Amino acid sequence: MARDLIAEQYPWETRVAILEDGRLVEVFWSDREESVGNIYKGRVKDVIPGLSCAFIDVGMAKNAYLHSGDITRLAATRGTAIDSTLSGGQDVMVQVKKEAFAEKGARVTGDITIPGHFLVLLPYQNEVSISRKIIADDRREHLRQLMEKNKPERVGVILRTACREAEDNEIRAELRRLLEVWNGIKFRYDKMRAPALIYEDLGVLERALRDYTDGDICRVMTNNLELKEKVENLLKQSDRTKTIKISYSEGDLFEKYGVEKELRKALRRKVWLKNGGYLIFDSTEAMTIIDVNSGKFTGKYNFEDTVQRLNLEAAAEIPRQLRLRSIGGIIIIDFIDMKCEKSQAEVIDTLRRELQKDKAHSRIIGMTGLGLLEMTRKKSRYGLDQIFDQECGYCQGRGRIINIMALAGQVKRKLINLGYLESRSIICELHPHLLEFIKKDEQSLSYIENATGKKLKLVAAETLSLNNYNIYPG
Repeated sequence: MARDLIAEQYPWETRVAILEDGRLVEVFWSDREESVGNIYKGRVKDVIPGLSCAFIDVGMAKNAYLHSGDITRLAATRGTAIDSTLSGGQDVMVQVKKEAFAEKGARVTGDITIPGHFLVLLPYQNEVSISRKIIADDRREHLRQLMEKNKPERVGVILRTACREAEDNEIRAELRRLLEVWNGIKFRYDKMRAPALIYEDLGVLERALRDYTDGDICRVMTNNLELKEKVENLLKQSDRTKTIKISYSEGDLFEKYGVEKELRKALRRKVWLKNGGYLIFDSTEAMTIIDVNSGKFTGKYNFEDTVQRLNLEAAAEIPRQLRLRSIGGIIIIDFIDMKCEKSQAEVIDTLRRELQKDKAHSRIIGMTGLGLLEMTRKKSRYGLDQIFDQECGYCQGRGRIINIMALAGQVKRKLINLGYLESRSIICELHPHLLEFIKKDEQSLSYIENATGKKLKLVAAETLSLNNYNIYPG
C-alpha cells in the first residue's frame, strides 16, 4: 500500500489529507483554537452526581465536561461516585479528548496519555499493553520484557504497531523522551495556578507525521515552504523516513489532487460502489446506520453470488468511509441478506481486514438476530458533517446547509491562489451575510492582499444564495 500525505497551511487553518493507493481515506484539520490532546491544570466548578459528571474550568470560554468514567486515575476504585472523588474548587489535571463545538464545551479526561511514534505513555498506570496488530508471540513477549525492564513503577505503556519492526534502542529512546515530557508536565502542574495550560500537544501535521510515517508512506506534499522545512526537520529525526519524498507546490493542493471533490462526496448521504450498488449513511444521536443496496447491479450469475459480490465490495468500502467521515460510536450495517453462514463469515473477514488500516480502535460485535452487523469505532473527532454543515433554520434541523465558516475558508482559499492575475484588484461578489462574516477576519484579508499583490473588493450581492459567490479580476 502506497501512502501519500498532503498538507495545506493558511493563516486561518491547517489541513492534512491521507491518501492510500491514490484514494482519500482521512482528513484532519485544525484552526487557531485547536485543543485536543492539550493538558490543563483545571479547577472543579460544579459536580453533578445525578449525571455522574463534573464541569471543569480550564480557561476556555465554556467549562469542560468530565464524565465519571474518565476519572479512574483519580478515583480509589473503578465505579466510585463522582461526588466522593471531586469537590468544588478542587484542582485537577485533565486532558482534552474531544474539541469544544457549537454550544458544547470540550470533553476532558483525568486519564492522561502522552503519545509518541512507538509508544503511548500512561502516567499513574502500570500495565504494558501491545497493539493487536503485532501478532507474532515471540515479538510480543520480547517487547513486553523490554518495557518491564525499562519503565518505572506506576507508569503504564502501550506499544504501538510501529514497534513491530523498531529497534530496541529506538523504543528505549522514545520512552526516555516521553518520561521527560511527563516530568515537565508535573513540574508545571505544581508551579502554575489553575486554570492553566501545562502541556500543548503537537499540531495536526505533526500528529499525522507521528502516526503515519512508517514503511508505507511515500510522499509528503505541501503548499507552504515553512511547512516543507518543518516536515524535513521532523523526518530527519528518524532513519526510517529517508525514502520519503517531500515536495512543495503552490496553489490549492486539495483541489489539484481531487481531495475537495472527495470531501464533497463524503458529505452526501449516498455513496455509489463500482459495481453499481450503493451505500446509504444515516446518523442519529445514538448511532450511525449504513444500508447496503443493490442499485444498478444485477449480477451475471445466481442470486446468492450477486448478493455476495455486493456485500464484499461494501465491506471493503465501509471502513474507508468511516475514516473519511470520522464516524465513531455505535455503527449498524444492514448488508443484503445472506443465508449462508460461510458468506457471512467471508464478509466479516473482509470488513475486519480493511479496518486494520484504521488507526482508530474498532470492534466487530457480530450479526444480530435480524441479520444486522453491529460494530463500534472509537470517536475522538467530530464527524465531517458536523464540521462542514450546520442545522438549517428553515427546516428545524431536518436538512443541512454548508457551514458559513467552512464556506468562508473556501472563498479565502480561492482568493489567495489568484496572484497570477494581471489585474491590480480582485472583485468578489458574495451574499451579504457571508460578506459580513468574511470582513470580520481582517487579518486573513490583509494576508491575502499581501500574498497576491492585489486589492480585494468585496461586494454584496443580494441575488446570490449564501453558498454561491463570483470572483473576477477588477
